[in-house]
Amino acid sequence: MPEKIFTIPINEAFDERDGCPLCRMRDKLEEQTLESALGAAMMEPAIRIEMNREGFCNPHLQAMYRKKNKLALGLILESRLDELAGMLGEPAGKGKRGFFGKKEEKGDASEILAEQAKSCYACKRIRNTEYRYCSNTAWLWDSDESFREKLKGQPWFCLTHGSMLLRVAKEELKDGPYASLYEAVTGRMREALTQLRQDVTAFTVSFDHRNAGKPLSEAERSSLERATRMLR
Repeated sequence: MPEKIFTIPINEAFDERDGCPLCRMRDKLEEQTLESALGAAMMEPAIRIEMNREGFCNPHLQAMYRKKNKLALGLILESRLDELAGMLGEPAGKGKRGFFGKKEEKGDASEILAEQAKSCYACKRIRNTEYRYCSNTAWLWDSDESFREKLKGQPWFCLTHGSMLLRVAKEELKDGPYASLYEAVTGRMREALTQLRQDVTAFTVSFDHRNAGKPLSEAERSSLERATRMLR
């Protein structure tokens, strides 16, 4: 079977059996995106302009701060701060509705800041690539029988990636392949949720004094951590 773009990392992720395979790809992608932002990407003028314009959300800024390349982060922040300061030159009141209800085309800083507070270069890149991962996962399901067995053997899919994969597949696959993928994904999620519910219950009732000293299984001890991963 000829390799379509992204099929190699997808197959590698689905070879493992530890939680959501698309989460594994997403976490690796996030690390690569931040490393690139602090490395080669910041030296590319077009990408640097995009980073200046989009900025970074606080979780990604904190993750970049924890990395070693403080000089690169400082240079990124210099130009980002200049960009933001330049955006604050709009006079108040532009963009508000006038006497006849017509709105100006450009808003003032109240709207600009609201958009900038939601903007993130890394999140945007990750979302776009996640969509392509899901698109190629659906394609593999439709075209590769061995991959279908890999997907069926996954422990579970998180809510975010389970829903994303099914939405993309619904748009791109014919009815038959989509229906079989839908059953495979939702079936794995139903089984995982049912078992996880039992494990969480066992964990919570262990705090009852009547269960003092009763040992918990590894699955029960890790149930809260697993639930937070599946419900992401």
